[in-house]
Amino acid sequence: MRSAFTYLLLIIVSLLPLSCGKEKNLVLDLNFSVNVARPAKTFPDMKHIVKSKQTVYEMHGRPDFIRIWWSRDGRPHRFLEVDGALRNSDSIYALKHSWVYLDKDREFVFDSDDAYREIPLTDKVQTICNYGDPEDIKQVSVPDGPIEEIWHYYSIGLIFKFSDEKLVSRQSHTPMGNFIKR
Repeated sequence: MRSAFTYLLLIIVSLLPLSCGKEKNLVLDLNFSVNVARPAKTFPDMKHIVKSKQTVYEMHGRPDFIRIWWSRDGRPHRFLEVDGALRNSDSIYALKHSWVYLDKDREFVFDSDDAYREIPLTDKVQTICNYGDPEDIKQVSVPDGPIEEIWHYYSIGLIFKFSDEKLVSRQSHTPMGNFIKR
């Protein structure tokens, strides 16, 4: 059932018209991530691109990923948190997007049609671009210390530990088969 929904959403997302200067032709693979999408081969639509995005495109070319900002703080979201919004594929285009360039370790956040900011790529966003959304996230509170998150990728045998948004460790283990990212 989820596979059929995934493919239907991919088709709908790639066929939606451009609205409000937002990207179209995004390939959102829900089995990989709800936080980043790959630009389709026809991305960007140069006839309708806004000035800020055209400037970044001319300087850096096509992005590796389009990051979808489900909330103002830009934190990564889980599938179950955004499931309702995903059922209305128009809502994806109403959200803020940024362009991710892995080789440059940069992200370009578009604040308006005319303005953008260049920010360093965070360890979490880079991890999502490389491996997809984690299959499990555990938050650990340390008294008088930073909040730590442990991201499990059971199916590929990786565990990432983040503290204050920074990657502090990466461990390998025996892969454990396919898991659904919820």
